[in-house]
This record gives sequence, structure tokens and C-alpha cells, in this order.
Amino acid sequence: MIRFESDYTEGAHKRIIKRLVETNEEQTPGYGMDEHCEKARAYIRKACHAENAGIHFLVGGTQENTTIIASILRPHQGAVAEKGFSF
Repeated sequence: MIRFESDYTEGAHKRIIKRLVETNEEQTPGYGMDEHCEKARAYIRKACHAENAGIHFLVGGTQENTTIIASILRPHQGAVAEKGFSF
């Protein structure tokens, strides 16, 4: 069965785990300020054909959902979710 309640309850793809092991002992500055995030920003800008775009990473699903919902809805609007999903 495929379950979609939470991505926190699933493991990662083998290639991701392999890369995490390879980079496990690297010391980097805070999240979003390391060379891996900078490379990701470059890839995203290129893919979007937006070389001057500001690319910012969020650290969790709740922050991402709140940011997206707040940016697309007006103050008097709301979002309805399937029961079992919570903010």
C-alpha cells in the first residue's frame, strides 16, 4: 500500500542515502548558506530561466505549506484539507 499521510515516515531513495553518507562528515555553515544549496540555487535559476531569481530554502513541510498558502490566499480566504492533515 502507498501511504501519503506524511513524508516523515518514509525512508529516502538509495542514491540520496549514498550521497548523505558521502557528505556526512563535511562541516558547512547553516542551512541555506552551504555550497550544496548554492549549487541547487544555480540549477533552479537555470531551469526557470531566471538568473536573478531569489531562491530561499525552508526547513520543513509546515513552514513550506504556511508560506505557500499565505502567498496565494487573500487574508479573508482559507484552505481546506482532507481530515487527518493538520497545520
